[in-house]
Amino acid sequence: MSERAPRSAEPLLLKALALAFTIFIIGYILVPILVTVVMSFNGAAMIRFPITAWSTRWYADFLGSPQWMDALKNSILIAFGTAAISTTAGVLCAWAFQRFHIPFRDGWYILIMMPLFMPGVVLGLGVAIAFGGISFGGYALYGSRELVMISHSLWAMPLVFMLMEATFKTLDYRVVEASHDLGGGPLRTFFEVVLPMVSTGIVSSLLFAFVISLNEFVMALFLTDRDTQTLPVLMWLSLRSAGTPRLAVASVILALTVFACLTIIMLWYVRQLRKVAR
Repeated sequence: MSERAPRSAEPLLLKALALAFTIFIIGYILVPILVTVVMSFNGAAMIRFPITAWSTRWYADFLGSPQWMDALKNSILIAFGTAAISTTAGVLCAWAFQRFHIPFRDGWYILIMMPLFMPGVVLGLGVAIAFGGISFGGYALYGSRELVMISHSLWAMPLVFMLMEATFKTLDYRVVEASHDLGGGPLRTFFEVVLPMVSTGIVSSLLFAFVISLNEFVMALFLTDRDTQTLPVLMWLSLRSAGTPRLAVASVILALTVFACLTIIMLWYVRQLRKVAR
């Protein structure tokens, strides 16, 4: 009996440790977000805790500021462009790796994944130096949204590639072969058969790339100017001069965008599960 008691206590101890660790992780994630949301309703001129006066004045200040709204617009446009570029490139690369024999396959794989492991300061500085003096018909590439989109895709595209490579491996290729046997060409099969079957992975990739670009700061700091600076860059510059609750408002807006993307992913996933269950 003395030997069985410790063994029976082990599962309870593991469950207690797992529960404590889960609560710690959830708290570690949620507490900063909740504090930021609370601080966005601070009526004081500076970020101070505890809050002595509650107000929504900083939300009105943010929405009424052309500088902050332009930065938010730049962030959203750049994020949409990054999502489009990285998802298109990542899906096509993953499909090519899955379906075709590619010479020097391992080398190409390393080349695709390499930017993901590079520091943002290295990528940002390198792109700024390499493309800083290039212009097309008087349109300077440096400081443009397009250059930031391409730079952000250096990080987003490898993630899309990894996600879609795993997605394509779950594909039932008997359906693809059946499409070919029925006269479907490669392009028609890819667009009408393959893409609908991996739509969950594509939507997830698109939204992940969007979120990565929306929150990216380091490369944008090197590559934007006053007219194209993103919201994270403006937040950093404003923090150096004055830490007003406007920063908390901007953080809440970014956090809500991330939550919205996650909600879309979950809803799409549930929708696809219901389709399969029918």
